[in-house]
Amino acid sequence: MGVKLKSVVRRASLGAVALAAATSMLLTISPAASAATNSQQVQVGAAALHGSGAGDPLPASELAPQSSPLHVLNGYVTFSKSGYAIDAPASVLNKVPAAQLEQLQSFLAQVNGNIKSGKLEMSADGVAVPTDALLESVGQSTGGGLHPIPMGTWRSHDGYIKTHWYGIEVGLDSWLTNKVEGGFWVGAGVAGLAAALGGGPYAGAAAAALGIIAGGIQVCQHRDGWTIIYWLGTIGAGGFVCNPFG
Repeated sequence: MGVKLKSVVRRASLGAVALAAATSMLLTISPAASAATNSQQVQVGAAALHGSGAGDPLPASELAPQSSPLHVLNGYVTFSKSGYAIDAPASVLNKVPAAQLEQLQSFLAQVNGNIKSGKLEMSADGVAVPTDALLESVGQSTGGGLHPIPMGTWRSHDGYIKTHWYGIEVGLDSWLTNKVEGGFWVGAGVAGLAAALGGGPYAGAAAAALGIIAGGIQVCQHRDGWTIIYWLGTIGAGGFVCNPFG
């Protein structure tokens, strides 16, 4: 029992280190933008999510899943070249848990800030996708067309990563799910898992986070063998949801 416990603690520790390193490579807001966002949150709270009403509605493929507490916002989200906006009444916003609403608010400010800075751009179907500048900054250069832009989905034979307005969707087939649950991610396995997920600028953080939550993803596995996980906002060891009856 003692040996097994030490092994679990070591794996969790390694996963936390990898997650911190991978997350540091993801999208960031400038200190000035971050300070402005925090100030706005303090002054107006959830009302900071309100947009001007201008923009296009999201297509059905980009709606938050019913398993997410954010699904009540479907129909109130619009997108434009400058980013996302949510124009929902207080009665709807109050249905979202405060922690998730604050997390979403911060994430959308992050996304919109990175569109403004040129790290992301809005696609015609309402997905904020990485530009060449971001891909190069995380070592995922387009490499002469290997990662065409715009692109919001990275896919391999056994897994995929897809960006949405509310966060990140990650899918693993039954083979990859078994590998993750069995500790495939430990040490150098993080790079292998990132590649198995399809690569891209979010793969490192997703692989590290999956390593930490490996013991809990079985409940997210669907009847067809696929495991689908949604992270609300940025990828981390917590904050994910799934449909346990998929």
